[in-house]
Amino acid sequence: MKIQVIKTIREFELLRDSWNRLLHESDRSVVYLTYEWFLSWWKSFGQDNQLHMVTVVDDSGDMTAIAPLMLSNSMYRNIPVRKLSFLANEHSPSVDFIIKRHCEAEAIEIIILYLETYLEWSMVELQKLDSSSDTFVFLTNYLNRSDRLSGLKDNIESPFIVIDSDWDKFLNKRSLKFRKVLRNKINRVNKSGDLSIERVLITGGSHSAIEKMFQVSGRSWKKKIGTDLLYNQKSQMFYKNIADHLGPQGIVSLWFLKKGDNPIAFEFHLNYNKTVYPIRADYDESFKELSPGSFLEYKILETVFKDGDITEYNSCGHTYGYLLNWTQDTRKHIDIELFSKTLRPYTLYALEYKLIPFLRRLRLNQVRHLWKHF
Repeated sequence: MKIQVIKTIREFELLRDSWNRLLHESDRSVVYLTYEWFLSWWKSFGQDNQLHMVTVVDDSGDMTAIAPLMLSNSMYRNIPVRKLSFLANEHSPSVDFIIKRHCEAEAIEIIILYLETYLEWSMVELQKLDSSSDTFVFLTNYLNRSDRLSGLKDNIESPFIVIDSDWDKFLNKRSLKFRKVLRNKINRVNKSGDLSIERVLITGGSHSAIEKMFQVSGRSWKKKIGTDLLYNQKSQMFYKNIADHLGPQGIVSLWFLKKGDNPIAFEFHLNYNKTVYPIRADYDESFKELSPGSFLEYKILETVFKDGDITEYNSCGHTYGYLLNWTQDTRKHIDIELFSKTLRPYTLYALEYKLIPFLRRLRLNQVRHLWKHF
């Protein structure tokens, strides 16, 4: 096996067929690991970084692994570092290597050994790895056997719903308290009148429904913290790119809750490999008393269960209370950090994973001591 490194957008674009073929031969055929997802992400957020995708090719020339990495100048504990990391940010539900089934251990070792010979990085950050994935298991086992400087950090824990029963049976298994609250929300919506649900198939980024989505987001609570879609050009570009690259496959849709002709809540969905991914949801805060987001979620779940074609609803979110009302099943995601053994990265590793944990334990022991004698 040999390493090939992709550093230009032209080289990246030539990977499409081999990338998605490899994804289907892996154990993680999920939408956020498709070629189209990463290309959309790179075109939207990658401008200040340098592509450094590491691919593993076997002796016959077939691709067996892809590490979707980029090189960037970053800060770590307010100290500048040269960092290799996944092509990912807050819009990414999870990230991983794409590796041919049964080749995980060998491919991971080859990739890590290559990184040791590439000297331009101070640290590697592999963020949002699913802790139940083979990649995570093989990678952590490999690092535990080695003398490499590495550490783990918790990232999001994301709820998901396995769809293996009919809707009524599933709903009846929710708590009595939740069902009572849900009934009150449904009654409140019904009394308000003039509300309807609309599902729109999105075939490209120029679809008029995309702009309606941005407008609703601009009236959401997220505007106050600067994460709405209306005023973030890069985020807008990402959703348009996703629609352009995945829309022609017929897997992109927008769900709207409308008051009259005006959308007041939406969910942006990708439907891939019998799994639904609601990768964005917002609601107009001026209609907050109607709980529009909760009502729309309820109607979407009801439809998904009754359609019968979907086996999982992946929330793509955190352990928010409203999601945990629907399910207790979650996937825990972990960041893996590797540090080179040169002076500055070694110092950062010692600070992050030795000194700071020691000081936290010391502080905790002092607090316990004070409480004991209080």
